[in-house]
Amino acid sequence: MKNKKVARTLTAIVLTAAMAAPITASATLGPEGGTVSGEDVSQEQRATTSVELDAEAMYIVTIPATISLRETAEGSAIYQGNNVIKANSVHLNEGQRLKVTLQSNFKLRAGQNELTYIAAKKDSFESTIENNGVVGYFAATAGDAADEELPIYFKTTTELTYAGTYTDTVTFSFEQVPNE
Repeated sequence: MKNKKVARTLTAIVLTAAMAAPITASATLGPEGGTVSGEDVSQEQRATTSVELDAEAMYIVTIPATISLRETAEGSAIYQGNNVIKANSVHLNEGQRLKVTLQSNFKLRAGQNELTYIAAKKDSFESTIENNGVVGYFAATAGDAADEELPIYFKTTTELTYAGTYTDTVTFSFEQVPNE
């Protein structure tokens, strides 16, 4: 019993002595980052770190898979149709915008038959878009901003003579360019 009491007393004395011993810290600090280790913690030590985000320019653009043309007036043999190009999550470099252009030979074909057509930004067709011409621009957007839209209109310029499924492929290109 006496031995247990002595052991407890000695343990208490050792623990008390350990807690009373001074703790020291040293620090090796540079302009950014550093290592702090324990020798003298009586003074506040600091180290810094850099937080970075390397955000690449990105965007999501949706183009319609098909734009169907319909007769403008019964018996007119002229057809037109429209749709929109949508963009969201447009994150560009500062001072930049996203330019949208189109490439086409503007010829609808069904076998040997051909219809020419035009593209425009407005349904009035006052200002047409030529091959490699600019459809429009999208500005940078923040967060979950609503979709931006660019309307696109197509209209035949020759009258339909023969029945058939007339098709052509229009290619849209996207390029980050400076704001003007």
